Amino acid sequence: MSCLNRLEDLDDQALQSSVNSPQTPQLLTSASVGNDIKGNETDCDCACSNTPFAIAIINPQDTSFSALPDTYTIPLRQGYQLAFSPFAPAGPSVLNPAAWQRYQIFHQKPQPLKETIDHELAQQNLLVPTGHQPQIQPASPDQLTAWLHVTNACNLDCPYCYVRKSSAHMSLETGLNAIENLFAAAHRQNFSQLKLKYAGGEATLHFSLIQRLHERAMELAQKTGLALREVVLSNGVALTPAMVNWFEATQVRLMISLDGLGAVHDRQRPNKGGGTSFSQVMHTLEKLIQPRQIDLHLSVTVTGASAPYLSELVQWILSHDWPFSLNFYRQTPLSADHKELELEESAMIAGMQAAYRVIEQAIEQPTAPSLLSRSLVNGLLDKVQSQAHTHTCGVGQTYAVITHTGQIAQCQMQLNQPVSDDLDSYQLLPALAHGPIQNLSVQEKSECQTCTYRYRCTGGCPVETFRVTGRWDVKSPNCAIYKTLYPELLRLEGLRLLKFHGC
Repeated sequence: MSCLNRLEDLDDQALQSSVNSPQTPQLLTSASVGNDIKGNETDCDCACSNTPFAIAIINPQDTSFSALPDTYTIPLRQGYQLAFSPFAPAGPSVLNPAAWQRYQIFHQKPQPLKETIDHELAQQNLLVPTGHQPQIQPASPDQLTAWLHVTNACNLDCPYCYVRKSSAHMSLETGLNAIENLFAAAHRQNFSQLKLKYAGGEATLHFSLIQRLHERAMELAQKTGLALREVVLSNGVALTPAMVNWFEATQVRLMISLDGLGAVHDRQRPNKGGGTSFSQVMHTLEKLIQPRQIDLHLSVTVTGASAPYLSELVQWILSHDWPFSLNFYRQTPLSADHKELELEESAMIAGMQAAYRVIEQAIEQPTAPSLLSRSLVNGLLDKVQSQAHTHTCGVGQTYAVITHTGQIAQCQMQLNQPVSDDLDSYQLLPALAHGPIQNLSVQEKSECQTCTYRYRCTGGCPVETFRVTGRWDVKSPNCAIYKTLYPELLRLEGLRLLKFHGC
């Protein structure tokens, strides 16, 4: 149990006093998986969803516990230490000096769990039964996620887009049929939650369709008892005051793509026919959205061309205190000629590190208060997730893409390769499971099985790995980027936890 969880009933003064006590062993962790307050959950630009599998410890009746050997540790400040077990349920732990001293005893010699802090360390799988490794146990997924491809049309001409543009769009009949069958499939498979992502193209070009599908989804959520989460993916260019009013009234999440400031954004996200889109997006964000209570999330696609300017964008986003995610560019057949977008390792690492330094400054001098309230190990390094999981995303298991014609695809990057023409709820999940994408467990990927971070990046995007290597069972081509940056992200999360708890 985290320090916050154990002490949540104390007043703020008592909590800070307890946490800051150098004599009392204290362990700090994120208060929940992936986020610390409701509504700050991180979205991404593709198939990310709640994990279909979890890490659990099979605890034999053992009176002897030892420190897990392949744990990553790093000093923070004032004697505080960060410790991260590969089997940690969600993110790293921060130990105060007394907790660190107690933890070191288990490094020296196996011990029984005697003190409260010992049990907390064991819950984070920093201590394990001597001679035993934590084991993977399947967990029933609770969320079905569906990408509804509303239209092929768009008012921008982004060079990395995977959609072949046309005026084709989803009909109301097709959309309502999709919603009906998704709810039926979720209910039949005992999911407790359905997440709908309205996308394109530019989905808001058919905003009345989104509104009608939302209304039906709300009706079915009430009828079935399923929780409903919805997000509209948009470039932010064509949003009107009436649309923004609708987002505020419904609290449907709005995710806007923003790749840079000024010319950096315009190069990656130009208007159709050329010209700037940045000024239009800025008008939407600052004039229409900022004055209202909108559930906003910014999605940043990081490319080889934009990475050197990423820190400037992050600084600007933090100045507005908006949640955001950093997603890596993935080559598509339509973008193969744009060599400037490719992820050159040194440039990507340098750009991300510069952005992390900006985030660290914001932690220490909080100009973005909400930054302290959400886990930083979720959303700030491509597909890496905070919760321990075995598969990168829900493709083939808990994720469906519904094309504008009502076909089923495994991934939106393969809209032109549907796995079924039948939206029948009985066939939905079986069709997804037998598609061409092999979304393997990280335990089946060579060179991943012993990595300390294996249950966070899980070998990266399977589609990207197969594109580069021709294999599904190998590590990500971006492995060096993940391995370099994830320890730095852990350190940022440790600093956030210290600041959040007043340490």
